[in-house]
Amino acid sequence: MISHVEPALRTLGRLSADLAAGSPSHHLVERLVDDLGRPLGLDFSIRYELPPAAGELRLHTTIGVAEQHRPALEVVPLGDAVCGLVAEQRRPEAHARVDADPDERLSLARELDATAYASFPLVAGPALLGTLSLGSRTRAEFGAAELALLALAADLVTAAAARERDREAVASALAAHGEAQERIAHLETALVTNRTIAMAIGIVMTRLGVTEERAHRWLVEASQRTNRKVRVLAERIVQTGQLPT
Repeated sequence: MISHVEPALRTLGRLSADLAAGSPSHHLVERLVDDLGRPLGLDFSIRYELPPAAGELRLHTTIGVAEQHRPALEVVPLGDAVCGLVAEQRRPEAHARVDADPDERLSLARELDATAYASFPLVAGPALLGTLSLGSRTRAEFGAAELALLALAADLVTAAAARERDREAVASALAAHGEAQERIAHLETALVTNRTIAMAIGIVMTRLGVTEERAHRWLVEASQRTNRKVRVLAERIVQTGQLPT
């Protein structure tokens, strides 16, 4: 057991360094599986994310999972399968001898030929970000010390995922702010244009002694005749007080 725990501790140190260096969460999971593939018999990982206000887990990334299995893994409702229950209860689960366990919740794990399987919730404060499941196709079970170390690794992945979600939230807020500013600018331009056209119509009404409707029609016809936009023509009339000939 000690021979298994020591490399896991070294991996935790590297994961901590990766996190401090700003590495993305998927990089941490890749290192976890790569580093501990031999000592802990880790063969695959399944990472789910829980979008805000969603009632289901959505597949984020997998390692060591054949493409043919991905369609069945794409979406898992909260409370379904092992990872869905782990997400709903926010409590990790570990299962031994999965191949001989008839539990229906392990059907997906059995399809992946898992023999030992552990799933961890990715919880940052009050927010549930998703789950991280790790499996072995050679180990009958993960020991208590190994599970404790894997839980710590999941915590580091959680920290990286939380940082990424914060960045996404900031980027989304900035994009929304930019769009709002653009809409405001368009509205301001439209208001100025409408005000200018209204002033020009008033000048036409005064100079020609016509109704507002007739003055508006005259302005449109003058725009077509002079090949200038109504806005440009209106600005010219307001600035000079003169009507085009």
